[in-house]
Amino acid sequence: MTKRSNPFIEDFVPQSKVHVGMKQFNNNNIRLQSVYEKTLELLFTGAKKSTVQNVIDNSNTTASHKRDNLKQLFIGKDGTLLHCGTITSCEATLIQCACGSGKETSCGYCEKPLCSKCQHLCASCDACYCSHCSLPGYEGAELCVSCYN
Repeated sequence: MTKRSNPFIEDFVPQSKVHVGMKQFNNNNIRLQSVYEKTLELLFTGAKKSTVQNVIDNSNTTASHKRDNLKQLFIGKDGTLLHCGTITSCEATLIQCACGSGKETSCGYCEKPLCSKCQHLCASCDACYCSHCSLPGYEGAELCVSCYN
């Protein structure tokens, strides 16, 4: 026996869910054109304000500098940010070699401070390296890590 035909086929409309969100609603040409024009207007007014502000700043240059209300953050030993601390100057700290002598040169590879006793010369490039960055080569000569390959 064959399947019986549907008597309501003329009234049948396939049902499907259609969701129209704000993105689909705003994605028409008229709306996009108005957004484009507003963006251009904001860009041009911002450019005009910045040029006027630069002229005002350049005309008011004096010897006194304005102090900002910004604060320096410091990294603690456990990696957290601290709101208090002191800034140490790089020049104020005395850089010493690992053996305790003063610094004469620095390693060409890892930039550790080296004294005249701790520096090793590369036989190939004649640069100073520390004992960690130089390797024994042929006939007792020392080679740096770069020249060893």
